[in-house]
Amino acid sequence: MSLPYRQIHLDFHTCEHIGGIGATFSRENFKEALTVGHVNSITLFSKCHHGWSYHPTKVNLPHPHLCCDLLGEQLAVCKELGVRTEIYISAGFAEQYAHRHPEHLRCERGGYWGDFDVDAGYHRLCFGTGYLDQLTAEIEEVLTRYKGQFDGLFLDIIGMVPCFCPDCIKGMTKMGLDPDSDADAWKYARVVYDRYTARVAETVERIIPGLPIVHNDGGAIFQGRDIAFKNQGHFELESLPTGGWGYDHFPRAAAYARTLGRDFLGMTGKFHLTWGEFGGFKHPNALRYEAALANACGARCSVGDQLHPDGQFDLSTYTLIGTAYAEVEQRENYLDGSSLLADIGLLSAENFRNICPNALPEGIKQDLGANRVMLEGHYLYDILDPEADFSKYRLLILPDTMEIPEGALRDKLNAYLAQGGKLLLTGRSGTYDGKFVFDFGADFGGEGAFRPAYLKPTYELAPNGNTAYVMYSRNYNVSFRENCKSISHPVIRLDPPFNRAPRKFCSHYHTPYDRCAMSPASVITENIGYIGWEIFTEYAEKGSVHLRNVVIDMINALLGDEKTLITDLPSCGVTSVAVRKINNGIQLVHQLVYAIPKVRGNGVEIIEDLPFTPDVSCTLRVPSPPQRVYLLDGTNLSYEYKDGTVTYTVPSFSCSTMVVVEM
Repeated sequence: MSLPYRQIHLDFHTCEHIGGIGATFSRENFKEALTVGHVNSITLFSKCHHGWSYHPTKVNLPHPHLCCDLLGEQLAVCKELGVRTEIYISAGFAEQYAHRHPEHLRCERGGYWGDFDVDAGYHRLCFGTGYLDQLTAEIEEVLTRYKGQFDGLFLDIIGMVPCFCPDCIKGMTKMGLDPDSDADAWKYARVVYDRYTARVAETVERIIPGLPIVHNDGGAIFQGRDIAFKNQGHFELESLPTGGWGYDHFPRAAAYARTLGRDFLGMTGKFHLTWGEFGGFKHPNALRYEAALANACGARCSVGDQLHPDGQFDLSTYTLIGTAYAEVEQRENYLDGSSLLADIGLLSAENFRNICPNALPEGIKQDLGANRVMLEGHYLYDILDPEADFSKYRLLILPDTMEIPEGALRDKLNAYLAQGGKLLLTGRSGTYDGKFVFDFGADFGGEGAFRPAYLKPTYELAPNGNTAYVMYSRNYNVSFRENCKSISHPVIRLDPPFNRAPRKFCSHYHTPYDRCAMSPASVITENIGYIGWEIFTEYAEKGSVHLRNVVIDMINALLGDEKTLITDLPSCGVTSVAVRKINNGIQLVHQLVYAIPKVRGNGVEIIEDLPFTPDVSCTLRVPSPPQRVYLLDGTNLSYEYKDGTVTYTVPSFSCSTMVVVEM
């Protein structure tokens, strides 16, 4: 396999006030943990956030109570078992170094970030200072010492953020940049980041050419390909649902990562809450679901653990992990070498910020809402940046706020339309300077005067039919010329008689609609659909079912008979279809995952129960008649092939299942 599917990210952040570091480490205990956990890859510590090394060192300080060459011992066990290894170095945090060199701390305007006397926590170091020399010396030492014994390098706490330490102020001034300008500060932050990655790459290439490097910054993947590809090798997408990310985060990150042509894994944790939680355990069903979700989104798996300072592995933890990884082990041979199919390309406002500077007025809510619609509508989709190949997709979606100025992106979208592609626009997407930039017989009239307004479908909208639905998001005026080749106008807008004000209001919350104050609000033409609300942003904020269903109905009208997959999987289910070449043909691997996250405690999303689905009906478009349709356990499914599609029923399942269609 190009990258193993069952990885452990082994945290070991241990301060100097704890003794006996690695005192009870046992090769036998470590072997048992890896075996029980079905682990075939692991990240092991060279240096932690506290700044201590866990092996002999001449360039750094070993932990003062280290009892053995802990890294060397662990690497030897992994080599014996054939387990892939990455070496971890905390790059952005090194607390003992920060205490000795406060002049190398990152600074905000007016002072250092944090102090050493108030809060318990780490302090960020600046790569634009002499600390970079220290860091690269540590990298050089560990690579030289353990050359040939490991397979990758993981550098943590990386980020491109403006710093105003004395060295950065001096560097900006030398380059003619203004430290008082936020724009110039960001420019210099990029200079510092590029110098850091270049120094690391040069050091690694000189000692172990081609060694994969991971620069771990949770948001880096959405900062542009030039940032993402500083990783030399695969991507590791940090996404711990209970640690503030939630269960929506990883599918969105994966939908973009899978377009970049690299292997990637989803990094969750065994913890109930967040990283480094001693004695915290999520329910085994949650980890089973998270591993299955990662696989369904095209990813390998990584599970975080925190090793006890004495070096003894907790077998309860690895029993928990093994519950999930035993199932991954059964799936992985059908997934390795596969690629996910996609009908829809979702253009991410977060990825288009440089081209569409007005695309992120309220964060990334439009991206979040659009991604939820894709998941709940069970569409096969990717998230795209400006460099993506649009021609691969039957439909592109521009959510809510993506104005398109003149330039390469507009030209690229027009070429896509000319080749038969289709667009879905919402809000002010697809406009610039107050006008639509695509000619589909519609005129953009700017923002509507009333908020909230009301959406009234011209058809029976599920589940409540043809009635007026409140819409809280910004709405936009649209009119249609005689040459508008519309297929339909699915919804209209009803305005209230006035906006709510202190001396002019009605009822508890907002003003009712005026039945006579009607105006057009959407259109479907042969290749463009438009909805005159920031509907994806509102879905992220409000979650009203009518919002999602209006979008789903328009997408289905635009795609017509071209959808690759139709399924009645419940809305909380996630599904994907991958294509994989085999000796004499191809396999389509259809994955289905199902759970219902609940909020417990102070906003913590957890999964405990895994209810069974009803039987799930599926229709899959296939390139040729299938030879066999079967479940992962080998059970054959009856099916019907007709007009280029195969229809089958997936028996009721809990957590996840997989259908293989062989041709």
